[in-house]
Amino acid sequence: MAEEKTIITLICERAAEVDSVMNENDTLKDQPNVKVIKFPCSGMIQPLMVETALKAGASGVVVCGCQIGDCYFREGNRMIKERLLGGRPPGLKANTDRRRVLALWLSRKQTDRFLSQTKEFVSFVSSLEDGGAKAAVPKKAPPKVEKVEETKKAEKVEEKKAEKAEATEKAESSDKDKE
Repeated sequence: MAEEKTIITLICERAAEVDSVMNENDTLKDQPNVKVIKFPCSGMIQPLMVETALKAGASGVVVCGCQIGDCYFREGNRMIKERLLGGRPPGLKANTDRRRVLALWLSRKQTDRFLSQTKEFVSFVSSLEDGGAKAAVPKKAPPKVEKVEETKKAEKVEEKKAEKAEATEKAESSDKDKE
């Protein structure tokens, strides 16, 4: 097996809680080759950062933001997701090996899921490093980011629910005013 290279994790500080599982040098305790860089919001992460990390020798990059629809700063997670998928400029360059990029959308309480999926991704990237048959047919590919269109549909449903709730609230308020 090839020597484990660094995996860079670009993570929203409001996504999975990682402080308790990090060393003082900003690596994960049980995966010292995973370097963690925190951002106030995943919307601040640019595709160029992912590309730069890969060009600098990182074996892979994990981008982790809040759950879609639950961004503290409204839409930051959706913006980086769309950029990674090519649905919003600036996107990843065409020559970027997307197999080496993992996107996760997790809540604060999903630290265990973050750790397990990161560990799985490290194994997957290691199989790419080994080359040959392993790279062609990995045991398990990393989880894929769902399509932007599905997210947009879900957002529209949520908007309609919010509009209905607002209309109901206004109607109840006007009924109370009449009394």
